[in-house]
Amino acid sequence: MEDFLNSMHSRVLPDCFDIAALEYQFEKEEEFLGTVSDSNRFLKLIEDRWDIPCAGHYIDVFPSGFLGSYAFALWFMEFDEDNWYSFEAVHKETLKYLNSNISVADRRELRLVKGSFAPMNLDLPVVVDYSNMSVTVWTGELND
Repeated sequence: MEDFLNSMHSRVLPDCFDIAALEYQFEKEEEFLGTVSDSNRFLKLIEDRWDIPCAGHYIDVFPSGFLGSYAFALWFMEFDEDNWYSFEAVHKETLKYLNSNISVADRRELRLVKGSFAPMNLDLPVVVDYSNMSVTVWTGELND
């Protein structure tokens, strides 16, 4: 997660784009798997942990890092399409981030919580990292 964040800041995103990663790491595998396998518990975690209202939302799940990398890159492009950065550059980084684990059991899975989330009224990207037993909420804001 840190490598992806640093790479996006140094290679892809302009200075006027703020991106943040809000990570929660589980200590017990049973709790992690129980939470990420139940959409209601998953949404409740996001709401309770980061105070992001998610009740009534649904989730698009991208278990493949390859497909998830396109969806995550499109999320970045929804901020602004006026050449602040290129889709190809964003996709290259999202692909490295989501497709870096070889084993399906150790995958990083993108989940887009569908809705209108502040500050840009976009979907909320959340990455489930099975190898680290963590959940990371991604937020962004363009200050141009």
